[in-house]
Amino acid sequence: MNDLNRFRRTICIVVSLAAIAACSLPGSSRNTAKQLFVLQDRDISSPVSAPIVNPCISLRVGATGSAAGLNTARMAYSAEPNQLDYFAYHEWVAPPARMIAALIETRLETSALFGLVIAGSPDIRTDLRLDSELQVLQQDFAENGSTVKFTMRVNLVDVASRTLIGFETFNYHESTEDDNAESGVAAANRMADRFLDDLVTFLRNSTLHLECPDQ
Repeated sequence: MNDLNRFRRTICIVVSLAAIAACSLPGSSRNTAKQLFVLQDRDISSPVSAPIVNPCISLRVGATGSAAGLNTARMAYSAEPNQLDYFAYHEWVAPPARMIAALIETRLETSALFGLVIAGSPDIRTDLRLDSELQVLQQDFAENGSTVKFTMRVNLVDVASRTLIGFETFNYHESTEDDNAESGVAAANRMADRFLDDLVTFLRNSTLHLECPDQ
C-alpha cells in the first residue's frame, strides 16, 4: 500500500469515528440541519377586564441580563458536573434572556397590575423598574435521563427614591419525558409559564402598600 492510499484510509477511519462520536452526544440528530426553538407564553390571553390594581403606577421592564455562558442563542446542556456544553444542531431563535424579557412585558401588560407597562428606553420615566437576570437554563444529562434547570432573579426598584422594594430568586427544575433536546425545550417552556405566574404574584404582593405618587 503506497503512502497516498494509506493516508486516504486513515482519513476515512478518522471521519467514521467522528461520526460515531457525534451520534452518541445528547440530543444529536441524523439530520444535520439546525433546528430552532422558542420560549413562549402559553397563557396568551386578552387584557384582564377586572379593575387595575395600581392604576396610577407605571412600571418599566428592564432588559433581562444573562449569567456567563447563557448570553447566546446556543442551547446549553451539561453531561458532567461543572461543565457546560452546547447542542450542535439545536438552538434558540434568540438568546433566552431576550425572549424572556418579551414574555415578561407581554404577561404584565395583560395582568391588570399597573396602569402602564413599558419596555425599552430608560429615558421614559416610570414609577417602578423591574430588573431581571437569567441565572440558569440548561439541560443536565444523567444515566437515568435528563433534567432541565431554570433560575431567574428579579429586583423591583422604586425609581424616584432608588430603593429596592422587593427581590426574589425563582428556581425550577423538571425531568424531561425523553432524553433529547426537544423534550428539554418542552420542559423549559412549562417552567417559563410557571415563572410568569409566580412573577405576577410576586409583583402583586410587593406593591400592595403603594399609593399614587401624588398622594
